[in-house]
Amino acid sequence: MSLGDIYHPLRTHLNDPYPFYERARREEPVFFSPVVGAWVVTKMADVRRILRDGRTFSSANTLRPYTPFPPVILEELAKGYPLREAYITMDGEEHRRLRAPAAAALSPERVDAAEPYITERASVLMDGLAKEGRVEFMAAYANRLPVDVIARLAGFAEEDAKTFGDDSRAAAAMGMGHQFSSDEERVECARAWVRFQHLIARYVAERRTAPRDDLISDYIAAYGAGDMAGLVGLVLSFALPGHITTSALLGNALLHLLSHPQQWRLLCERPELAANATEEIARFDGPTHLFLRVTTADTTLGGRELPAGTEVAVCLASANRDEDAFERAGEFDITRPPQAGVAFGQGAHYCPGAGLARRQVEVSLRLLAERLPGLRLVPDQRIEYRGTLDHRGPLTLRLDTQGR
Repeated sequence: MSLGDIYHPLRTHLNDPYPFYERARREEPVFFSPVVGAWVVTKMADVRRILRDGRTFSSANTLRPYTPFPPVILEELAKGYPLREAYITMDGEEHRRLRAPAAAALSPERVDAAEPYITERASVLMDGLAKEGRVEFMAAYANRLPVDVIARLAGFAEEDAKTFGDDSRAAAAMGMGHQFSSDEERVECARAWVRFQHLIARYVAERRTAPRDDLISDYIAAYGAGDMAGLVGLVLSFALPGHITTSALLGNALLHLLSHPQQWRLLCERPELAANATEEIARFDGPTHLFLRVTTADTTLGGRELPAGTEVAVCLASANRDEDAFERAGEFDITRPPQAGVAFGQGAHYCPGAGLARRQVEVSLRLLAERLPGLRLVPDQRIEYRGTLDHRGPLTLRLDTQGR
């Protein structure tokens, strides 16, 4: 029996896929998954090759859902805008051109300029954490800070930040690989997608008349001649991933640090390790597990002959624990010397918001270690994960802020 016959990323292997990934790297590093509808690639060398070679491995299918949308979902989505200008699904010069404003807006200089605001918002949210004996970290912090930060950079008003966060989190479920609990949930997520698009459209219309120093205005300045659907698609392409994966990464960070008490104590003793800890968390349990690509020509990968038009699923999370790429790959160690992984991709499609995500996690870890060294996981809680493969993190994470 092929490994693909037993692989179910959103059920059997949702909460802890890593033992399966280890087996796949050892026994069948490139295997076909009927559930995913693609060849899953698990070794770092193969993953790097795919990410670096956009000519052979196109991004055209990146947002393809596992299963086609039923008519009721298509009817709801038709009330919004067609997603034509999503640069994540493009290759070559067209991708570079449409990605450029997001890359400029999220440059190292812009991230440095945003750090005082990140620190301010993080401190305010931590004041709330400190007042409570027990908190649900995802709702109280991890799902809030990244929304506030990306909403500010994009240009959304503070009073719209909660709507921005709620609707975009629900809209994210319309992407590749979400597991819905009911048909009603899927319909509501489609409605949230449309509401999110219309919120963006309102801001695009306002910025066309009165531009400001924000990313929406940058896109209008660069592509002002484009139609509303195109601009909505471009803004959505950074506004949604700009917070959803960072929230998951924050949840993964606290879960693993507090599950390894010696690592948490080390961070509290040496808060300057926050940047190093951020890199290790992204490597050890990054939020993005599978990314789709499609071959444009006949090729060979991991000993498999893949004709043109073959879909492959790049398993970033498996590659980041590849024993051939990292010493002690299965160990969580925040003192590990920095070494390039693929948590944020690689090549032309490297995540433009990687620096911003890293900075938010780094600031958060440093402040939490300094202000709440007594943090502990509430005992005996069951950790369940978001039913998705592109922003996988804890649904809830209950913490004891007083270390009782």
